[in-house]
Amino acid sequence: METQPVAAAVSGGVDSMVLLWLLAGALKLRTIAIHINYGKRGEESDADEELVRDFCRELQTACVVHRAPAGGAWIETEARHLARKKGGEMAGKQSGNFQEQARDLRRSLLLAAMEEHGACAIFLAHHRDDQTETVIQKILRGAAPEKWTGMRKSDPPWHRPLLDVSKLELLDFAGKHAIPFRTDASNLESGYTRNILRNDVFPILDTAFPEWRRNIERASQAGQRHQELLDYLTGQLLARHPASGPEPGPGPGPASGTKPGPEPESNPLSVTKQPAALDRMAWIALPSGLRPTIARNWIAGQTGYSGWSEGEVQRLAELEQLPTGRQITLAPGLSVMRDRNRFVINTDEDEDVRQLLDITDLGHRDISVADITISLDRYRPERQGHALQLRLEALPEKLMLRSWHAGDRIRPMGMEGSQLISDLLTNKKVSAAQKKSALVLVSFDGNVHAVIFPHRLDIGEIGTIAEHTRCQTDGQPVLLIKKPDHHS
Repeated sequence: METQPVAAAVSGGVDSMVLLWLLAGALKLRTIAIHINYGKRGEESDADEELVRDFCRELQTACVVHRAPAGGAWIETEARHLARKKGGEMAGKQSGNFQEQARDLRRSLLLAAMEEHGACAIFLAHHRDDQTETVIQKILRGAAPEKWTGMRKSDPPWHRPLLDVSKLELLDFAGKHAIPFRTDASNLESGYTRNILRNDVFPILDTAFPEWRRNIERASQAGQRHQELLDYLTGQLLARHPASGPEPGPGPGPASGTKPGPEPESNPLSVTKQPAALDRMAWIALPSGLRPTIARNWIAGQTGYSGWSEGEVQRLAELEQLPTGRQITLAPGLSVMRDRNRFVINTDEDEDVRQLLDITDLGHRDISVADITISLDRYRPERQGHALQLRLEALPEKLMLRSWHAGDRIRPMGMEGSQLISDLLTNKKVSAAQKKSALVLVSFDGNVHAVIFPHRLDIGEIGTIAEHTRCQTDGQPVLLIKKPDHHS
């Protein structure tokens, strides 16, 4: 029976050409070389492609080429498309950095090729110098120590067998085995962060601190030990009964939170369909400075979320004072709720509606979600009861329109205290079958600014706004939420 092929990213540089030679030439693996011609360097880019094609013919291995029809503009367009597929928040984070966009696009194309050709793995040619650059950049950008670990040799389907090999060793190997390669002249220009490090910073460090590369490797190893310690501590705090049980508490050791007695090699923080809960009292017993770090590690391990901002990490300290039934929203589709003596993660995977709203964009266009239209306008008293008018200055720039969750609360306009959304809908005589279709407008701190009913009430009311968003001044800027004029 024919074995499954492997895919390899091949640029035409020495590292990827050595990798291709090892896979297809020395090991005789069925290899599919994937080359992306970005078209950024004109004839030079075409020459890279031609060399890869020729070498694949020599090795009698398959070659798949993706050509950019419009140079760098193609990369930017495709990167924005991929960001939109990942969600509205990602689309808003596009940095415009060509290297980052090209990397994301390359990963997407490699995964697509792997699926199309039935490959069992994707091989990348990252080497020791790449690893050093990665760790250095993370340290300089202020990443937490557990992030200093750099790239993994194996992170299926990605495999990096050359991580222990230096660039000089690869050049020497290519010379001894007559492996052809091309040098990208743009790597000699200090236009990108990595090139600045390679061309300007590292030569100075080589002179001033001859052992600095080895020390960076040690820092990376220390980062790995730090991560292992965080995983162990977090595992100690996972509630034994995340789904039920009167008094959850920390288990005797790392546990998955979904079944007792995991196998020795299982990862207690692996991503699961039902994330394990975190024992609240055991978490509070930690030193205050350690709590946000452990909470972040718990959430990242259970959900795979990696887009942490400094503000999100700081907000995790608020969990200590969170009342039961309340939650804090960290990102679109990701929140943490207190459920008595434990914290649970809500990932909103089953929501029918989830729309990120950027108020600055609303100045240029209206947004329609389901049967709701949201726009910027001026307050008009005659709309009262038939449209929601939220005082604009009381709102943050970014909001989330989503299905309501158990535990969501609002302080309705004219009321002294807060009220559960479930109770509000009951008081408004919304049937149990229709309740699940109600929507809330929330900010990322979990504050509910408005509730939109699933249908108009007999008096024409379409929803309720929070007291702090009340507007009474004619002509004042408002966020306007409307439904069709006819009754539904």
